[in-house]
Amino acid sequence: MPVKKYDVVGIGNAIVDILANVEDDFLQEHNLRKGMMRLVDELEVKRLHTCIDVVKEVSGGSAANTIVGLASLGNSVAFMGKVRDDPLGKSFEKGLKALGVDYCTKKAVSGQPTACCVVLTTLDAQRTMNTCLGISGSLGPEDIDETIISQSEIIYLEGYLWDSDEAKKAFKKAVRIARETGGRVALSLSDSFCVKRHRVEFLDLVKNHIDILFANEEEIKSLFETSTLEKAISRCKEMKNICAITRSEKGSVVVFKDRIYMISPQRNINIVDTTGAGDLYAAGFLHGLIRGMDLESCGKIGSIVAAEVISHFGARPESSLIELLNGSGF
Repeated sequence: MPVKKYDVVGIGNAIVDILANVEDDFLQEHNLRKGMMRLVDELEVKRLHTCIDVVKEVSGGSAANTIVGLASLGNSVAFMGKVRDDPLGKSFEKGLKALGVDYCTKKAVSGQPTACCVVLTTLDAQRTMNTCLGISGSLGPEDIDETIISQSEIIYLEGYLWDSDEAKKAFKKAVRIARETGGRVALSLSDSFCVKRHRVEFLDLVKNHIDILFANEEEIKSLFETSTLEKAISRCKEMKNICAITRSEKGSVVVFKDRIYMISPQRNINIVDTTGAGDLYAAGFLHGLIRGMDLESCGKIGSIVAAEVISHFGARPESSLIELLNGSGF
């Protein structure tokens, strides 16, 4: 079978992250629920922006963060996500290309502005996200390049895409092409509220179309409507796919058929900002999977990579992930 050009192609919302530190009182004052993501309009973004001291402004988005992590680990990757031909859109594209990611979506010349997300981090390193989807939500089937999808070993999609009818069509098109051309499909459930909004459809996806599933503890419990992780794991064992469940300071659990791997967390980490922890865990996990490693090793690599990103502000690596893995015996 011929070798494909890309190890992983990511599809998701193309978003510029605006990062700031706040107190818990700030969240209460603005009626924000800690640790969750909410969709807001441009006016709300502007209102929040006037109330915070911005620490950093970087291109982001869940799937894009994972793809950047994979690029940093030396993998051949591409990303599909919609931006405008505005300053933020040009910055987003430039940032990805500078990091070795092929950006494969033509910038729109009209419509809403490039998406952004105000990420508010509290002292306990929890992040509360306020996302204005802008034009990213208009990603449609016409933006999915069949050749690029067919040339990928794995396509990686974020659950947030299901919030837009057009993006959902793009999602389905990409999955169909990957299936027809021998590619594997990975999905991140993205957010527990996202799961609640689309539980029935997500269950169908997981049962019938997904090879690799990424979720945190709350997301997987929400998917299966269970009160405990143990019950959710039992449901995962019934599936045919690989399930990787992150548990913050408790590490992660990897489930495949009747096998359960308990992955210990990295120790002695100075946690600054948890933004992107799950995204980078997925990058590390997929990196191991691409190289044919066993699932326990994949989970360990995910933990190592995630630990790097929570030690500083922002969802992008700031040190060499390759050197980090080499130093850990991988």
